[in-house]
Order: sequence, then C-alpha cells, then structure tokens
Amino acid sequence: MTVKSMFALAGAGLLLAAGFSGGTATQAEAATYGCFKVTASSLNIRARPYSTSEVIGVAKRGDVLEKRKLFCTPRGFWCAIRKGSLEGYADKSNLRKVACQ
Repeated sequence: MTVKSMFALAGAGLLLAAGFSGGTATQAEAATYGCFKVTASSLNIRARPYSTSEVIGVAKRGDVLEKRKLFCTPRGFWCAIRKGSLEGYADKSNLRKVACQ
C-alpha cells in the first residue's frame, strides 16, 4: 500500500467517523447559523458576494432567508444565504437577524 492510498483511506475514515453522508443538510442543520429577515422592499440575491455579480433571484420585504455560513464576508457586507432551494449572497445592510421559524 502506498503512502498516498493510506492518506486516502485515513481521510475516508475521518469522513465516516464525522457522520458525513454526502447529502444535503437537513432543515435543522441549515438553521444552526441563524436567519435573516429582508428589510428592503426587494433584495437581489447574487451568485457571488459582489455588487457586479449576476442576479440569480430576488427576495421581498419580510422574506426569511437562512444563513448558510457562520460568518459573512470578511468586511461583513455580504452574507451567504438560502431562499428555498436558491443559494447565493445578499447585501447585509438590507437584512435583520431573526429567529428561524
């Protein structure tokens, strides 16, 4: 057995020990980072955390968005969010933290 294959087996063992299923997160797991409520009349959901990035969806005032990552971008302007099955980034200045439903 080569050193490379030994590392591959060790990595696979760690994934199994950690409970990695390879599937998507459950609703309870997704909500662990929290939720946001949209405060603007409409909010563009973008593919990347940049104002020039492609708009892939729109959220309306009052919509609740799930936070996908523990932290927003380093400068804190963009947050990774999920709206149903749509995943993207939203401008944090138009979001307010709320309890997940």
